[in-house]
Amino acid sequence: MLKPLKMVKVRIISSKGNEETILSILHDLGVMQIEPVTLTSEMLTSLKPGESYQKLSDALRKVKGLENSLYPVHNGEKFTFRDLREVVNRADAIDVYDEVKELKEREIELESRRKMLMDEISVLKRISFYEGDLDYLNAESFSSFYVEKGEKENDPYPMLKQIRNSMIIAGEKGYIAVIPREEEKEFGEKLRNFERMVERIPPGKGTVQDTLHGKEEELRKIEGELTEIRKKISEISEKYYPEVAAIREQLDIELKKIDVVSKLAGTESALVLEGWMPEKDFNIVTEVLSKATGNEIIISQIKTDEIPPTALSNPRRIKLFEFFIRFYSLPQSVELDPTLVFAIIFPIFFGFMIGDVGYGLTILLISLWIIHRIDHPPKVSKIPKVISRFILSLMSLRTLKIIAKAMIPGSIIAIAIGVFFDTYFGFTLPYKHFNVLGSFGIGKLMLFSGYVGVALVSLGLIFGIVVNTARGHRREAAGKAGWLLFAYGIVIIGLELIRTHSLALFSNSLYEIGLALLIAGLGVVIYAERVQALLEVTTIISHILSYTRLLGILLSSVILAVVFDRIFMGTLHHSIAFIILGIIILIVGQLLNLVIAVFEPGIQGARLLYVEFFSKFYSGNGREFRPFTSPRNHTNKQFSLEPLEEKDRK
Repeated sequence: MLKPLKMVKVRIISSKGNEETILSILHDLGVMQIEPVTLTSEMLTSLKPGESYQKLSDALRKVKGLENSLYPVHNGEKFTFRDLREVVNRADAIDVYDEVKELKEREIELESRRKMLMDEISVLKRISFYEGDLDYLNAESFSSFYVEKGEKENDPYPMLKQIRNSMIIAGEKGYIAVIPREEEKEFGEKLRNFERMVERIPPGKGTVQDTLHGKEEELRKIEGELTEIRKKISEISEKYYPEVAAIREQLDIELKKIDVVSKLAGTESALVLEGWMPEKDFNIVTEVLSKATGNEIIISQIKTDEIPPTALSNPRRIKLFEFFIRFYSLPQSVELDPTLVFAIIFPIFFGFMIGDVGYGLTILLISLWIIHRIDHPPKVSKIPKVISRFILSLMSLRTLKIIAKAMIPGSIIAIAIGVFFDTYFGFTLPYKHFNVLGSFGIGKLMLFSGYVGVALVSLGLIFGIVVNTARGHRREAAGKAGWLLFAYGIVIIGLELIRTHSLALFSNSLYEIGLALLIAGLGVVIYAERVQALLEVTTIISHILSYTRLLGILLSSVILAVVFDRIFMGTLHHSIAFIILGIIILIVGQLLNLVIAVFEPGIQGARLLYVEFFSKFYSGNGREFRPFTSPRNHTNKQFSLEPLEEKDRK
């Protein structure tokens, strides 16, 4: 867990006739990132996609169009295709392309007419107060509009009367404005100042009621025809959609195989393929490829100085915290993976800096609610759109869910620490507890923060020694060891200074040990990193002391809560008005402190790990391992890392 998967670079050489089989196996296994071939020879040339590329593209476009026209039907059925020819033949055998195309074109046409009719009916209902012939409202020289009435100071009637040669017919809720064609521009400009509904009155003959009846009858016929069309499409979808979706998916995969051919090399009769794969999968991939090609294949590992792509390997619950590592920078495959350390330390930091039962419980409930809300979205959201849009502008729903899950263990720790500190939104209960605001408590917590700083800085330096030793960087590893000795020398001297309150450096053996470690560490550092490394002396000290912010943020949260609580309690002995004011201050203050309790511990906890911890061993800038594969939702794999079994053929 503390190291990414070990990767090996592999070269595959086989006959050209096995190209389709090899690419199919590698795609289904999903364990190899295919790279451009590095083997150079005058005989080898880059391979190019064959003539089938255009044919497959045309087939995919046709099948995808059909899939998008049908209604999704998910019955769990999956299909297996023996080869590319079978996929193309199954695509050609589908005989509903033209029928569905005609149905969809007619559906779009009817939907357009339906929408237009609904708009016209809506306007006609609004002008039901007009008793004349509709033909009088529209002609070559003028047109008519329905304009909604407004409040007295915002009513458009005076403006409408100002338009030259206009005629205004008033109704209960709006006006019919008959406007000369040459005055329509002025009409539109004047209406910009009024936030009122404006709709063009449709042409018609006879009364409003006669026209309305005719259009409603036409709408019913259109809706009936739409129902029949959708019923036919639904029937076709039930019969064909699973197969169409499977064919489209397989064609996508086949085109992806053709696209990757540009990274291959070969001759008229042979092909060469290179790429990265996890070392643990090499033997079984070799076995599967050899069996499928009748041993007409050579698979070998390539020695290279290239830094492999990175594939992290963490348990499911730890994998959640990979998001925070990737947010900082993906580790190189030759580095240690700090995900496990982050997953353990970050929740502890987060919970400690909150240190309150009330805030911890609230954050826990909010996190659980966010996760449930994202997994089970309501049909109608009661959250104001301004807030939801603001949140989604900062992060995606997936990111929000990850952060909510990451806060759950931290909030549980906050509850436990809050019980120990006896803090419930700043209030206390009558039981024996650790007084976080007392001089004894602050002193002990200050020492605790310092010890945490020493532990994390030490662990980071130890990781640095391990990483640099593994990579053969002996001088860099020695430098990390020197800083480790120096750090412990400073710590021992500092602790003795606190204990004895004496500057006498040789008053006891611990001072001498600390001084010896300090001098030895500096000597090793100067040897490994030269004299300029002395500029980093203050950095190592500041990194240790930086962990005291754990206590600072905890105290600020507790003190703020206590201040708001005392203001509220002080108002209880005054008038009702003061009590109400106290309640408002309590609620607003606690909400403010809750927001701080979410953001400040989260940001500072991550910062302590990113800056003070990662900087001791972590380079980052790794490139992610991207195996050649695609998700299969409608088709079965032909090959897997498990023993091959016969699959049902559909």
